Parts: sequence; C-alpha cells; structure tokens
Amino acid sequence: MKTIYLIALGLVICVQLAVPFRMIRGRERILADGRLYRFKTQPIDPVDPFQGRYVRLRFEADTIACNADRMVELQRKQPIYAVLATDDQGFAHFSDWSNERPADGDFLKVRYQYADQDWIKESKSYVTNGIRIDLPFDRYYMDETKAPRAETLARDATRNSNCWANVRILNGKALIEDVFAEGIPLRELAAKNEE
Repeated sequence: MKTIYLIALGLVICVQLAVPFRMIRGRERILADGRLYRFKTQPIDPVDPFQGRYVRLRFEADTIACNADRMVELQRKQPIYAVLATDDQGFAHFSDWSNERPADGDFLKVRYQYADQDWIKESKSYVTNGIRIDLPFDRYYMDETKAPRAETLARDATRNSNCWANVRILNGKALIEDVFAEGIPLRELAAKNEE
C-alpha cells in the first residue's frame, strides 16, 4: 500500500514539473524560431498586484480592414486568425482575417472585439472601417523600479518619434521580445536614465 502512495506521489510531482517546463519551452521556441515583426506602440504603465510591474502597450495595428458583409458572422470575443503583413517602413499590420487557420504565411490567433465604425453626419449613418481585435500580447514585464521610468520614456518617445515592440510570431502565437523607444531598447534606456 505504501508503494502505491509513493508511486502516485512521484507521478504528481512529475506532472507538476512537466507543466511549467512545457510552458517555458514553448515560449523559448517562439523566441528562437518565431518570425520577427515590429508593431508601433502607445504605452501605458499599470501595476498588477499579482504579476508585478509591467509596461502596458497599446498597438496601432489593432484593426483589420474589411467590409461589413464579412462581419455578420462574428461574435464578440470569438477567436479568429489575423494574417500578417508589413508596410513600407517594416512595421506589421493585419491584411486579412479568417475563421480557419491559414495554410501558409504568418498569422496570429486573436479575438474579435467589435466593428470599427465612424459616424457620418451628412448621411446620418455609420461607415464600417473594419474590425477591432484584441491582441494576445500587451504587457512588457520589467524590474519593479524601472517600469515607471521606462513607461515615461516610451510615452515621450511615442510623441516625438517611433516607439515599437519587436514581437516574435510562430504558429499563431506571439511573444514580445523587446520594446524600443528612440531606437534604443527600453530596458537599456531606463537603466541609462537611472544613473
């Protein structure tokens, strides 16, 4: 009887070690093998009492242009696949979306939020610009003491020049590799200004 309990305990310990190992391995694989995309950002800095200090990022590329007929089938928070493309300056944006996983090309699994519409006074009606999506990456974790300073530097850089995030994407999953303000990594910029 004692042997059965020891075997069961051993299995539980193995499972508890395997789950975080698999999560870490998956994140490392995205960083190593994922294709690099640059997304323009607009940062905000909150505190999460359970996860620590981070720079919250808003991205300019959080909409996908499409006509209203295609949006009829969508429901809020529905997972969809956004097809990635880059503009002339090398920044990422989404060129199309699909309910089915694309067979080729780079894509990101996202959630539909709502229709992006503008009110036209003259015609007294809405014009649909496309759909707004919820990106699966919006937090860049940093050292507790550097995050507020980094967020301020990034916000100032966004006003004066480009601020962007390097994001690795692999098989529909994404991971922020680094955030840049004024062409310098945010961690490095925060460390310089700390001195």
